[in-house]
Amino acid sequence: MKKQTIVIATLLSSAMAMPAMAADWFIGGGVGAQQNTYKGSVTDNVDPGFSPTLNGKETENNVFYELRGGAYLNDNNRIYATYNYNSDDFTRQQSLLFSYDYLVGLTADNKLNWFIGATAGFNHISPDTDELSSKDRFVWGGQTGLMYKINDNVSTEIGYRYLKQDYDVSNTYGEDPVPSPMNSGITESASLNDSQQLYLSIDYRF
Repeated sequence: MKKQTIVIATLLSSAMAMPAMAADWFIGGGVGAQQNTYKGSVTDNVDPGFSPTLNGKETENNVFYELRGGAYLNDNNRIYATYNYNSDDFTRQQSLLFSYDYLVGLTADNKLNWFIGATAGFNHISPDTDELSSKDRFVWGGQTGLMYKINDNVSTEIGYRYLKQDYDVSNTYGEDPVPSPMNSGITESASLNDSQQLYLSIDYRF
């Protein structure tokens, strides 16, 4: 946890240390598609030779929602925090992410910008099964996309975000009160290594 906290602190302090004019604060929200790829296994520990481990891989594509707020430090730098919610057939995910973006103007009036940046934060994963427990996990990654200024106060953007995750849980049940090699229950395990998001958002500057 200490290492993860240092990563987030470094990300935010580096962004705040950049030269800034009067910051433009903003709030916004978005919606998009999130892809989660899960791996799972079920192992019969009673007789592994007769009932081998079953392994599976499943990709889920579902809608996700986000709320965010932050500041444009100047024409090229912005920082913000984002709350994300995603639910599929396997889990419900709630994320608190901290991000920094560098913007490059693609037009003379800077209405159209390309952005690229880094993200780090925490993700709370709640499996849709009582056999596996909820977990808080550190996540990190990056994003890129296009941002368009509709006017001085309103902007919209389309972006792609990649998040590296380390969710990995397992549970053994049906064990004999007195463990023995021939009756040690069934073990279920699940993992989520990464998520990908494609989103559309609208922000209001003030």
